[in-house]
Amino acid sequence: MTTQTTTHAGSITGLDLVGATVSDVPRSLAFYRDALGLQPSYVADSGAEFEFPNGETFGIWKPDGGEFPIGVGVMFTVADAAAAVEACNARGANIPAPFASPVCKMAIGNDPDGNGFILHERTQKNDPVAPPHVKSRTSVNGIDWAGYIVTDAKRAHAFYKDVLGLTPTYEYESGRGVEYDLADGTTFGIWQGEPGQKPAGSLMFAVTDAVAKVAELRERGVQISDAEDLDNCWMAHTADPDGIHIIIHQRKI
Repeated sequence: MTTQTTTHAGSITGLDLVGATVSDVPRSLAFYRDALGLQPSYVADSGAEFEFPNGETFGIWKPDGGEFPIGVGVMFTVADAAAAVEACNARGANIPAPFASPVCKMAIGNDPDGNGFILHERTQKNDPVAPPHVKSRTSVNGIDWAGYIVTDAKRAHAFYKDVLGLTPTYEYESGRGVEYDLADGTTFGIWQGEPGQKPAGSLMFAVTDAVAKVAELRERGVQISDAEDLDNCWMAHTADPDGIHIIIHQRKI
């Protein structure tokens, strides 16, 4: 895996959290816990988090007052949120100054399609401990990929590369997508949607056997596509109760 080799205080070095804003926390918790089989490490009235053994975190959250639209968003890891905002804004990002919470500093920005992201600086280490994880053919073992559907892949790539400073590690021959392998081992990507498809977030959950996972989910009442056999992976598509796009993903290599 190729990673960024030159970093500074304002560099993006990973994904601290991939999350989904939802309309009904108990309903979404039931889906991710009981249907997909994720074990929560933290649950509150406002949301929940799911820690994977490899350190990745998936979260669900119901915003107060509806300030964020329903969808997938990412928190990019930075060592210094203020320095990251300064560096990105010098390249034209137009990100407001970071604000502080009891455990972190966050600066909220948007890409050219309006997909939201957060530059996230941890100021206090109090992450939930990952619950015991038993790996099986159908267990969800991590997040293989998180990214955004965009309307213009070339424009979006210029933003993430030239403005946010991400180093591309794979560009699809079709020109419709780019992946950025980050220093912490996570992968962020963009993919150009079909004509008329709205910009949105998407994520791939890692499994060992996509065909078996599809069968398991159908037994639990989840509508999901057949697992498609591609050159380097198996993929099956579904959605959570809010319509957020989820891919069940089995790597071949």
